[in-house]
Amino acid sequence: MKYSIRDIILESPSGRGEEWLKRQKSLEWSYEINERLAKDEQLEKIFLKREGKEKDFLDAFLKLGNTKALRNFMETCMHCGICIDKCHMFISTGDINNSPVGRAELVRRIYKDPRVKNVDLSKIYSYYYQCTECRRCAVFCPNGIDQSEITRNVRNVLTSMGIIPEYVVTTLAQVYRVGNNLGLNEKAIASVVNFLEDDLKEETGKELRIPLNSKADFLLIPSSTDLFVNTDTMKGYTKVLNALNKKWTISSRATEAANFGLFASEKYLRDFGNFVVDEAISLGVKTVLWGECGHGWRSASNYVRYELAKNGIELMHIHQFTLKALERGQLKVDKNKNDDLFNYHDPCNYARGGNLVNEPREILKMVVRETVEAKYTKEETFCCGAGAGLLADEKNWNEFRAWAGWPAVYYSWKTGASYMISPCAIDKAQFPYVIDYHKVPLKMKGLMDLVGYALEI
Repeated sequence: MKYSIRDIILESPSGRGEEWLKRQKSLEWSYEINERLAKDEQLEKIFLKREGKEKDFLDAFLKLGNTKALRNFMETCMHCGICIDKCHMFISTGDINNSPVGRAELVRRIYKDPRVKNVDLSKIYSYYYQCTECRRCAVFCPNGIDQSEITRNVRNVLTSMGIIPEYVVTTLAQVYRVGNNLGLNEKAIASVVNFLEDDLKEETGKELRIPLNSKADFLLIPSSTDLFVNTDTMKGYTKVLNALNKKWTISSRATEAANFGLFASEKYLRDFGNFVVDEAISLGVKTVLWGECGHGWRSASNYVRYELAKNGIELMHIHQFTLKALERGQLKVDKNKNDDLFNYHDPCNYARGGNLVNEPREILKMVVRETVEAKYTKEETFCCGAGAGLLADEKNWNEFRAWAGWPAVYYSWKTGASYMISPCAIDKAQFPYVIDYHKVPLKMKGLMDLVGYALEI
């Protein structure tokens, strides 16, 4: 019998593969699983109201049809099906509407027949919030159709109508309130900084400072989870910047490399990007250093970069900055401190949206003893299964995202590596959950964690 890529479901060491396949009763079933919709009072916190019906969606979407990109995506699909089994969502669900071509067809029929009357907004919401905007389909499509861009256009319309997940809305509201996804205020951030500085002193025997809200040459934008959960990543940044004796700072008002605006609408993406620009100007920095976050880097590289440049400020990713220092011999590292087999996983928005493919690999080779590549890497990398706002911790949703992330973990596991390395905040939250669910003998780390371990201070 010919092997199907969906057979990897039955290879899960969890033994849950057959049970998961039994749930797939038809070619259209997964729309029944979705993240909770935001409540009216939650929408108010991001200046939205729930308004509009099917006709309003039709009118707004048809206006988008006037744009050259969307018109191209709507009209050039040949229905060849090449994209279908390239999509981790189709691999995990077997639902044809959860494939790039199937998902696009839900709105393509509206584009082709504006007189259509029966628009199922609940189905469009479900399927368009099961797309992780990973862009893998565009790599394999003969015409380069990018379902991610179709998704972003549809979500722009849904967001304007107040049809948006609770998880995304509460995250957006936290950024408006305090400048980061976790809702950490200045007092909480200062407390965490003090704790990390004490921890670093105990670990290294040296005073390694994490300046907060200081005038500086470099403004570091970490993910807020680097301060609270992925603290070894934050320590890695700190060790590098202190070892290089740079005048740097973080800001309590812009402590978020992620940008959930990318998952909702252009308005929020720009608002959150401008928070960083305003803070960089206020602190008088020359360079903004972006921390480990895939979609955050995509947003920064494609929007924040140009807003900073208008003010004479440079944008760099922390990997670009660190690699340059390593290549110049400005940082001393001991590979033996990372004596294991490591597999680098390309975050989607580095490899397919942020032009950051080689630098992380070069760093990894410099700070560990041995690396191994998975079958699908670089622009062909599989998504973590929780990008684009799909990381909600909800009972009915968790099993769905455990399977959505399985292809990426599966191919990392098959390398024989002990560690899966991914420099992305969402990956760091998603992959440990997927690894645990499937009972795979893998550990998960960020790249700057390993730099910190290997660095000789």
